[in-house]
Amino acid sequence: MEQAVILLPAFVMSALMIFSHTYFGLHVLARGIIFVDLALAQVAALGISLAFLFGEESHGITAQLYAFIATLGAAFIFSGLRRIPGKTTREVIIGCVYVVSTALSIVILSQSSKGMEELKSLLNGNILWVRWQEIAIVAGATVLLTIFHLLYRRHFHALSFESNKKDEPGFLWEFLFFVSFAVIITLTVNIAGILLVFAFLIIPAFSASLLSRTLHGRLVTGWLLGVVSTFAGLWVAFNADLPVGATVVSVIGLLPIAAILIVYGRSLITGSKG
Repeated sequence: MEQAVILLPAFVMSALMIFSHTYFGLHVLARGIIFVDLALAQVAALGISLAFLFGEESHGITAQLYAFIATLGAAFIFSGLRRIPGKTTREVIIGCVYVVSTALSIVILSQSSKGMEELKSLLNGNILWVRWQEIAIVAGATVLLTIFHLLYRRHFHALSFESNKKDEPGFLWEFLFFVSFAVIITLTVNIAGILLVFAFLIIPAFSASLLSRTLHGRLVTGWLLGVVSTFAGLWVAFNADLPVGATVVSVIGLLPIAAILIVYGRSLITGSKG
């Protein structure tokens, strides 16, 4: 009973993250800009690092504001990626944003005696000790973003899943997509850490894409895979006294392997019937 009480907030927070992150992850996969989420998460960490340098509480509202302003700037940059010819060039820009943000975070945090500890916290997070008030804020933002993306789903769908350049939504809708992305990453990276945020964004979505052909099917499959694997990871981390973020990521990392085995098994069954 005690175990369930301790793990419940972390599990609820993880489920909320999987709900939103799988959706954004499918968009990112469709666009072929896989590491843009990692770059945004690192930019958010850079904003938090700046707040920490200026004496602000790293988990406070001011730090969140710093992180959001930083990711807003990155969102503006990434909104223009579509207009840059060449996938390699776009990936180079994303990589530059990531590596420079990482380097700046290290330089900034090196100025404090507790900086390296804070850097470790930003990487691994501390989702096991998430508070219900933090969960409520993330839940509220998730509901608002869900409503927004449902109301304008045609525009957002066209940005990622349609190739008709003539009817493609303009820069504003691209920017609004990345702003939405920035909001959810800003709210979660300080709680869950960069590793877990990136894992939630990519691994369930990628695994679901191997198992389902439709967007709706991939969303539902990604949510189910993410929730089950996260629960298993939290349980293992708690009982074996392991780092929570790294353990959950390790367990989630098994999803693509399981998906590939399922696809292979399907092909064998289909082949034997043929």
